[in-house]
Amino acid sequence: MTTGPPGDEMDEKKIESFDDLFEPFGLDEEPEQPAAAPPTSQPQAETVVCPSCGTHNPGSNRHCEACGARLETGPLPVAPPPLIRATPGARALGVLAAVVLVVALFAFVWSVVRDDGAAGDVAQNGDNGTTETSVTSPIQIEELLPSVVSASSQYDNFPADNLIDGDSATYWNDKGLRGRDAEITFRFFQPVQIVEIDLVNIADAERFTRNYRIKGYQIVSDDLQVPISGTLEDVADPAPIRIASLETTELTLRVTSTHPATSYEGQPPFNELAVAEIQFFGSSG
Repeated sequence: MTTGPPGDEMDEKKIESFDDLFEPFGLDEEPEQPAAAPPTSQPQAETVVCPSCGTHNPGSNRHCEACGARLETGPLPVAPPPLIRATPGARALGVLAAVVLVVALFAFVWSVVRDDGAAGDVAQNGDNGTTETSVTSPIQIEELLPSVVSASSQYDNFPADNLIDGDSATYWNDKGLRGRDAEITFRFFQPVQIVEIDLVNIADAERFTRNYRIKGYQIVSDDLQVPISGTLEDVADPAPIRIASLETTELTLRVTSTHPATSYEGQPPFNELAVAEIQFFGSSG
């Protein structure tokens, strides 16, 4: 019988007794398993029954999916009223109304002040306590007759005196060519206040048409610093000229342009200027 080396036997003993070095280990009870959570039930979605057809609709619906009827019974939302915006025309009308109101108020105040002034100045007498009132009288308008009239040129049969004789059938003819730069000067015995001058053309249709007529004029007065200029219409009716002189003793009318003369029923036109009357209105007091 053969034996191995002594070291091998020691190893086998060690190996056979290796498990003896440790105490056996084991679990007497199975580990407790965590209890499973009970199944949770999903919340059911809220539904709304259509009052018209009975169909169940999701709660978020406002109208029935089947018939389209309204599901909510509460009041419908109301949109806010639109803002009122003033149009440019309305704003302009408002401004105009305000201006009219201001002007009317000013006119009323001015009327009251003027009436108080027209009533006169009241003076208290300290001796007897009486009251004296002076009232300003309005200007009395009357026809003013010049004392003398002269013209830059004239025909013997149609002198400038015809302009102030009060007869519209007579007239003055300027001897110059078509009345260009003609002048008529009037003089008064005493200073007068003139408010209007009327130029009267020839009334006869033939003589009115065949003679030149005054169109443009310039008036120079000894009490006015600025000349008065204007134009007249080509009519036979009296043509008024407004003026505001205060103490006139001499006044000159200058012709700056004329209406042309034309033929009448085959008769040729004249080359002269003609005026029937020149009348003055105002106050001599």
